[in-house]
Amino acid sequence: MLMLYLTNEMKLKFTDAAVIVNVFAGVSAIGHLGMQFLVDAFIGHFWMLCLSTLAFTFGFGFLATSASPILSGGGQKGMFYVALTVISVGIFGRSISLGVFTEDQLEDGGNKGNPAMLTSFVIGNVGNFVFPLVAAIAIPQISPWFVRFAIPAGCEVLAMLIFLSGACSYKREKPCGSPLTTVFRVFAASASKMSCGYTKNSTQLFYEQTECDLDMKSHTSSLRFLDKAAMILQTEPLEQQRKNRWRLCRVTEVEQTKSVIRTVPLFTTSLISGIVFSLGNTFFLEQANNLDSKFGSWNLPLPLLLLFSEAARLGSRELCVMAAKRHAIDTPKQTKTPYGIPVSIILSIFCCAIAAHVESRRLKVVTTTQGLVYGTVPMSVFWLLPQYVLLGSITGIYENSFALYLEETVPEELSQYMVLLNVGVCGVGIMSNIALVSVVGRVSGGKWFQDTINKSRLDNYYWVLSVLSMFNLLLYFSVTYRYTMCYKKDAVAQENDR
Repeated sequence: MLMLYLTNEMKLKFTDAAVIVNVFAGVSAIGHLGMQFLVDAFIGHFWMLCLSTLAFTFGFGFLATSASPILSGGGQKGMFYVALTVISVGIFGRSISLGVFTEDQLEDGGNKGNPAMLTSFVIGNVGNFVFPLVAAIAIPQISPWFVRFAIPAGCEVLAMLIFLSGACSYKREKPCGSPLTTVFRVFAASASKMSCGYTKNSTQLFYEQTECDLDMKSHTSSLRFLDKAAMILQTEPLEQQRKNRWRLCRVTEVEQTKSVIRTVPLFTTSLISGIVFSLGNTFFLEQANNLDSKFGSWNLPLPLLLLFSEAARLGSRELCVMAAKRHAIDTPKQTKTPYGIPVSIILSIFCCAIAAHVESRRLKVVTTTQGLVYGTVPMSVFWLLPQYVLLGSITGIYENSFALYLEETVPEELSQYMVLLNVGVCGVGIMSNIALVSVVGRVSGGKWFQDTINKSRLDNYYWVLSVLSMFNLLLYFSVTYRYTMCYKKDAVAQENDR
């Protein structure tokens, strides 16, 4: 509900408020990858959960302070931005560690059967599921914004105390290093041999297999510059080269890195998808804020629209999993393409088109109401429900399809990092909405984005996003075609080598 606070309480233009919301959401998404590396390599999931809970506590506390009558002017804004920064740390810290840490506590062995540990852990985290529903209904009924922000801060303090009450009984996995280090080592080793020529003899590559190699990779001819990482130098003894893993990598490690790089072009589709994802917490919400939210004698809390979208997201994820299992085919994993991604892009075209039609209707009502500039438009907020449900479905299908695809095309230990990289690219796309709004505003001469939403032409902007989504669909098919051709070329080369 940050958008409503910025426009209703801080009296910002809706475009300026959208900039702040998009930066906050984008940074929160981009930070996932670095935080995952930090967890795996250094601090572990338990301490990350403690850190994220503290971040939420202090973040909402700072937010409540910034909204209180005590502060005003520059001090209020400074405290507000500090609060958002701290909360973003809590967001990507908890999203990374909560699920994994929960599984560690409930799996067989270890502390299984300890009711005190399980009870304190479950109670300490149940608020993460119950709180959104209660908050969506109850908190909007509270008028002072600093009280709205203080309530989550208090809940986080309580959750922290309950969570720590079972700290001595929790099963903790020590950090054992990040698999992302393998990718770094391959790049470092290949860079250290830049002056060396390419080898045409695959027998000069380092093929050693270890106990950790469950799936030993064969050498492929693409991305040859990385082959230097596995190239055995004739000027040094092999034993001496093996001791320095940053100078000599195994072929399996090189091929794992290649599989990661081959999937990167597909992430370009996440940029435009991220722009569409950003609409739910910004422009869609501002539309809802200017519509009639009455449901009989009850005013519908606007956060419920976000919960409808979240329910659609979770439901579409489950349907996507069921469809993937039912339509599984016996083809090489590398040739499979994530069909859920084009489906989500097609749905995003319809979502933006529907949003444009609804906004056009809303603007016609504004015109017939003697050019209403401020205040509530006599049109039901339920007109926005289809676009919110579609947006949630798009998000769920896209996220799950990408995750399933990466599980099949990259090494298992690196798949989570690639999923988080895609989340980060979506975050960049969310922030790209700022630049797109700026460009469209300049091209339209400022007519599409004015002081209020009732004077603006968001319907035209939604049509622009619909066209961009069509381009995104063409980009997807182009990338997947090139990827399939690259795989077939490598397969033919391997057959010829045999």
